[in-house]
This record gives sequence, C-alpha cells and structure tokens, in this order.
Amino acid sequence: MSYHRTVRCSVCYERGHNKTSCPTLKDAWEKDPNTYYGKQWQRILDRKAKAKKCGYCDAEGHTRASCEIKDRHMTIFQLDLAMWRRALVKALNEMGLGKGALVRCNNSSYHAGSERGGWTYPNDEGYVAPVGMLMETDWNPMQLTHFNGIMNSNTWLEAGMLGSVDRIGADQSLMSYHRSVSISLPSIQGIVPRFGKGYWASEQIDRDERVNNNEWEVVSPGIVPLDTSEFVSGKELRRITKKWFAGGKDANYAACFSQFTDFQRDQLLQYINGEIELSEMIDPKVPTDDT
Repeated sequence: MSYHRTVRCSVCYERGHNKTSCPTLKDAWEKDPNTYYGKQWQRILDRKAKAKKCGYCDAEGHTRASCEIKDRHMTIFQLDLAMWRRALVKALNEMGLGKGALVRCNNSSYHAGSERGGWTYPNDEGYVAPVGMLMETDWNPMQLTHFNGIMNSNTWLEAGMLGSVDRIGADQSLMSYHRSVSISLPSIQGIVPRFGKGYWASEQIDRDERVNNNEWEVVSPGIVPLDTSEFVSGKELRRITKKWFAGGKDANYAACFSQFTDFQRDQLLQYINGEIELSEMIDPKVPTDDT
C-alpha cells in the first residue's frame, strides 16, 4: 500500500487522521476531561463549535474556501488580467521593445567603474543616460498584473520589472549585475495611468516620481518580438489568479479588492481589437473629492 500524501497525526503518530480527529485525544477526554490530552480535545471541540467566519469577506456562516464573493472576484480578476496583459504586450511591441532592442534609460543609476567615480546618478551634473541592448526579459508574474493599471492600488505604486539591458561601454571588469541596467514598467496612457488620488482633494500622486528606472525609450527596435506566449496563456492566468487570492496584497480581502471600471475595459478592448491607437487612449480621471 502506498502512503503517499496520507496524513499522520501529531499526537499518536498514526496515519489516516490528524490531531482534530485523533481517537487518543477523544478517549482521554471521555475518561477525564481535566487531563492534558483531555484539555486538548476540549479546545478542539470549542473551536469546532464556534460559528464559521470567512477570512475573505469577513461574513459569518461560511469559510474562505466557499466564499461566493471571493469566487466572483476571482472571475473578475482573471478577465481583467487577461485583457490588460494582452494590451500591455501589444503596446510594448509597438514601442519596439524586443530582443536586441537598444534602450536609452533616462532616469537610471549605473556603475561607471571605479576609475570613473563609481556610481552615476540621474541628478549628477553632466549625467549621460546609459544605453544598452535588451537580451532577456524578466516577466515577474506576480508584479505584472492589471493592478498596475488601477490607480492607488499597492501594485500601481510598485513598478514590475520588464528586464535588463547590457550597457554599452560598460567596464568589462565589473560584475555582470553592475554592467546591466534594469528597466521597469513605465506609465503607459490608458494601460498604466500616471496620476492617482492623493490623501486630500487637491493632491495628486505622480507615479513617475515614485518609480525607479521607468523612463526609458527604444532608440532601435528589437529584431525578435518579445516571447509572451506563456505570459498570456490560460494556464498562466489561472495560476496567477489562484496565487493572488492566496495572499496578494491587492486581493487578499474583499475590502481591498480593486477592479477596472467599464470605461477602462471598453478602452482596452478597443485597443486590442485595433479600433483605436495607443496614442488615442486616455487615463481614467483622478477623483477630485475626498471619497
């Protein structure tokens, strides 16, 4: 007989059950509930007697596993994610960001080598923006979700990494990570909004002021398109959806869940279908009240 995946009790060490259904604890409780094992079984009974409370929507009567609100939000998440990723891939390809592309990184720090003063920063006098060739992409599936397209979400304020470029003219004696410059997800009108709502009615949050390495431009298009087949595959979308609802900070609880507006969905679909150009897309309006 195979015991693969068979549970083992942490009390009696027998297979086939866990502590919450251990006959040893139950027998001890029936004989004398004041013994050490008897008290453990009593705590299990007390816990089972408590009303169920959902860890997602905070309502009583069900658990997170059977929460209808969570299931509905997961469906919305996957649909919005699929649409946003398709739009992002199309936009990046139109920008010319492919394998072999030459990219100028206009706000990136880089290591110029010890003989040239070490690190160079964008606010240094005489700063020269580094240019490099994109050889590999670094699609972080948990960072590159449609929450980047929803202003004021936690993810929107933390740019996902797209990849890194090998800096032209870098000192070859440097470590490889010092010769490369990372590029982050930029603000893309209609896909990744630049401005969000601040804490006060008159305040706006400028994403570009909070994100590093996101002001880059393709100076020579790539010769090979980005390999995004897995990035937009149904299997990958389902996997990411499941992971986000198991602990993603923008989808861990019903109260923090965010989704696209109908305006955003309609615009993304029009762009994907070729009905409008990237230059015609607009960001959602930033609220001007304190709500």
